[in-house]
Amino acid sequence: MTDEIIKQIKRNLSGNPDLDRDYLVSQLDYYKNHESAYEIIKEISRLIWQSLDFYLDYNDNESKKTNVSRILDEVIPLIANRDKKTALEKLDNFMSYFVDKYEMGNIPKGSDFKSNRPITEIQYMRYEENKLSRSPRNYNLNQKKSRVNWKKDVKINRISEVDSEDNTLLKEYHSFLNPLEEILFYQYIGLRNELGYIPFNEPLFDLYYIYGTLLLENDNFEKAEKYLLKALRINPVSSKTILSLVDIYKSKTRTYNRFFLYNVDALKFAYKNEDIARAYRNFGFFYVEENQLDIAAVFYDFSLNFDFNKQAFRELEYIKSRGFNTEISRKDAERIIESKSIQVGANPFVLDTLKGICADLEYRKNYSGALYFYRILYDLTKDNIVLGKINSIQNRI
Repeated sequence: MTDEIIKQIKRNLSGNPDLDRDYLVSQLDYYKNHESAYEIIKEISRLIWQSLDFYLDYNDNESKKTNVSRILDEVIPLIANRDKKTALEKLDNFMSYFVDKYEMGNIPKGSDFKSNRPITEIQYMRYEENKLSRSPRNYNLNQKKSRVNWKKDVKINRISEVDSEDNTLLKEYHSFLNPLEEILFYQYIGLRNELGYIPFNEPLFDLYYIYGTLLLENDNFEKAEKYLLKALRINPVSSKTILSLVDIYKSKTRTYNRFFLYNVDALKFAYKNEDIARAYRNFGFFYVEENQLDIAAVFYDFSLNFDFNKQAFRELEYIKSRGFNTEISRKDAERIIESKSIQVGANPFVLDTLKGICADLEYRKNYSGALYFYRILYDLTKDNIVLGKINSIQNRI
């Protein structure tokens, strides 16, 4: 059985290092509780770095593993084998001397951890209107024969700003898991300086996110916030990073302003059901704290459309024990959620973008890549037409 699982994982590899790495990382999470987790995760970890090596062999200027990739090579298997204590110790030691040469010189200094500002004043990766991205919004994603070649054909308008002190050009460095995240970045956030991509063999986002989440699990909240914010600056549309920050702000700040704002963004950027459900559970928590248990029940119940989570059921039982109705129709739930100016379900822009990416990859006969994104789209929509596309492509591979 284990051999068949590994063979199936290998069959789904596309040969595109970016897509394969994202797919393999998702499989690490999927099989973490499997009875043969050790053997499966060990092979997946090997495939992740094999994919990385392929990419590095192809790119001469990035042909060597870095200290960042090496430490993650040590840490990821430890986490997969539930030895998080050793993983954290290794990362603590590594971070004590690590210097990030890609960190922007003009990023906001200081922590917002103890802020008590209202929502309208809280900013993160948001800029004044005249500094928003002037990058193209005309991807034409609805055309079936879109010929966008990510990283090559898309011409990014680079906004240059010069530091007044040393007259040098400032850059902001980013890294995204896939084209969907990159498009979300340009749509909602954009550039304020010249863009620089972090090389593939410098997985800084993974380093900061993994370290931040390990610190969070050990209740080191201020340090966890520091490194999760570093991860967020590299990938500002990472819903899982934002949701980790939400976990900090849920219980460790004096107000729920920042918690609520970040959760709105997590829902906006989310393209995985578990992240969408988690965001709705957070809204449920918010309205429990606001003593609006009838509204909280709506959000907890609605979250179950995306993930059957035990916490949601427990919260609904508690609300029911307080005498509130917890059986809400889908139509009524959507009406109430909209009345709170909160997004209902997956972001329509995410769905439209996924459709465009799928059509583009299928048109270019990149069937493994198309299959990867069609599966994301199907998980979000449960659309039988999308399922038909998946079955059709699987028969071609």
